[in-house]
Amino acid sequence: MQTPYEIASKSVIPAIRGMISRGLIEKNFTQSQIAAALGITQPAVSKYFWEKRGRAIDFDHRDDVKNMTEVIADGIAEKKLNRIQVANMIKEICDYVMRSGYMCDLHFEVEPQIKNSNCKICMAEETSSF
Repeated sequence: MQTPYEIASKSVIPAIRGMISRGLIEKNFTQSQIAAALGITQPAVSKYFWEKRGRAIDFDHRDDVKNMTEVIADGIAEKKLNRIQVANMIKEICDYVMRSGYMCDLHFEVEPQIKNSNCKICMAEETSSF
């Protein structure tokens, strides 16, 4: 079984980066500038712009996620955020998406056997088994 973090790394993080990239393009950033700000390649930015990457999960109808990505795009545009801060904020959005259950349908699609198991892994309070 794929863990929620594997699903997030393949779907949620690219979707978030795509939203930030498209937001920065609207602010007249070049693809190279966006790549440098996000620590990714220019071809990756191009794929986000043309929606060839980052579309496994759609957050366009999630105003909360859109607002969070806009905060990042604005912070980058205003030169108030460095790459470490941006990476941390993307992680925070990813955690939020998981806790909110926004990723569940995609996870059930990828791992159909967990659909009927009342999976709440992502939404559970953090506890350690160690």
